[in-house]
Amino acid sequence: MQYIACYGDSLVQGFPFGTRYSWTAQVEKASGQKIKMLNYGLCGDCCDDILYRMRQYALPEYVHHVLFLGGANDILQGRPLAAILEDYKRLVRWCEEKQYQLCIVLPLLSSEEALNRHLLNLRQAVEQLCAGKALLLDLQPAIGENNKTRSVAYLDGVHPKASTYTSMGDYAVEYLTNWLNIKT
Repeated sequence: MQYIACYGDSLVQGFPFGTRYSWTAQVEKASGQKIKMLNYGLCGDCCDDILYRMRQYALPEYVHHVLFLGGANDILQGRPLAAILEDYKRLVRWCEEKQYQLCIVLPLLSSEEALNRHLLNLRQAVEQLCAGKALLLDLQPAIGENNKTRSVAYLDGVHPKASTYTSMGDYAVEYLTNWLNIKT
């Protein structure tokens, strides 16, 4: 079994359903239990909060892979893009220092067009900043590429429905299996 420490906000935690119904739990099921996703998602966290938690608690020695999803709460709280990107730089450095392999889930678009303008800028900046330094995992195709499909996929414009979390996990498992070099 391969372990991934999953850090992030409510979208990792599986809000409002909880960790047992999150997309990370679906990855475990879809992998045939070959992947264990340690869910350290916490609703409401900004990138600096997530990084603080990552640095405060030691991971078990058998964990060599870290997954990170964050940024939407930062935007909602009015943090400038430059500050968010500094957090991403600190994330990459921390993983390099600890010798963790890093997977960054690109920030997910919402059904709110005003929010999406900021999220698109963040997605593009994260891709440029982290390309070649981490696996960049884009779960947007599992949610929907246009506003119509996204509006159906979300409960409140930001948080996925249970069926959407399942789709996200089913979509992610192939990428994570390849990243971990797991034979299927």
